[in-house]
Amino acid sequence: MDSNKPQSNNQTADFFIIESGKLKIIVSQFLRNSEELSIPEIIELYYQVINIMALMRFLRSSFDSKKHTEESKLLLIRMQEMEKYIDKNFDRELHRLIMSKLKKLVETTMKKLKDTTSKQEEKTKENLEIQAKMYENLRQIMSTKEFVDQYHKRLSNSTVKL
Repeated sequence: MDSNKPQSNNQTADFFIIESGKLKIIVSQFLRNSEELSIPEIIELYYQVINIMALMRFLRSSFDSKKHTEESKLLLIRMQEMEKYIDKNFDRELHRLIMSKLKKLVETTMKKLKDTTSKQEEKTKENLEIQAKMYENLRQIMSTKEFVDQYHKRLSNSTVKL
């Protein structure tokens, strides 16, 4: 069974390298176009960050601290670089932009919904459908904001300084 473990770690390390590269591309694209981020893109981005962080924890836990190979030393360096990249480009920049965007989206969506419901004198099927879509949109935005807030709480409780 021991002969399978190194290969498994190599596959995990390869997966980490591939996914880290994807994350860097996504973050750099979103930093350039942060205003155009959709709710599904925001969720996908946070899952990618969380997955990379989980991969790094897993890989670190699988290292034998007494027997570092050249390959494992290089992987540790790559993980440290990725942690710095996430801290600088995601946690300190993009995450803050997303939090601000979601807060504004909740406020504007609630205002539109309030304006729509107060102006409607007639409860037609069409008006009710519009309202239902607006409520669904608000629910999706608020759910995403809660997800992002949970990430922020994790950051606030960690040693990372924002």
